[in-house]
Amino acid sequence: MPVHEAVLPSAPALPAPRATAAELTRLARSATPVPVLEAVARHPNTPIEVLGELAARYPEAVLDNPALPLLRLAQMGQIRTWSGLTVARLAAVEAAPEWVQDLAMRHPEPQARWAVAGRARLSPERLRQLAGRREWQLRAAVAQHPDLPPELIERLSADEEYSVRLSVSARFDLPPEVLGQLRRDPHPLVRRRLQMTRVPRPAL
Repeated sequence: MPVHEAVLPSAPALPAPRATAAELTRLARSATPVPVLEAVARHPNTPIEVLGELAARYPEAVLDNPALPLLRLAQMGQIRTWSGLTVARLAAVEAAPEWVQDLAMRHPEPQARWAVAGRARLSPERLRQLAGRREWQLRAAVAQHPDLPPELIERLSADEEYSVRLSVSARFDLPPEVLGQLRRDPHPLVRRRLQMTRVPRPAL
């Protein structure tokens, strides 16, 4: 019997280096394979509004776009209209530059700011900014950040919202003065959390 070689499916054609904005827009808005969409997100000729559509699904690819720094300077007004979900996905990428975090902090939709608070690495300036937000949920989130400096731990341990103090009480690096203050906290859940956090572990 004749042996037939298996025919492997060909890889989808990526956009050409000189693809036009119209061609890239058509690819982005049609039933296009994921590798092609990621290539469109990285293409320097992709229009800013299309990048905004792709960023929610392919944030790393959009951040890799070599034209993004120039688009930021020339069309920042358009970038500010991107949805909260889009900005949140961008801000959650650990390699996202500071200006993306700034964009998220100023976005009217709270999910964008939540994405910043959930980052594993934050600058001291960003931690201070989050610790000073009026939304207690953001202060409670940043109270658990491993890089929180001592002065912010002390400030948040005296926060008027008990949920923020509850987050602080779960830390294992509390200074003695903060530890003593939380042991006298007026809310019983804060005192209970402090006790649970410091239960001695049984010896192996």
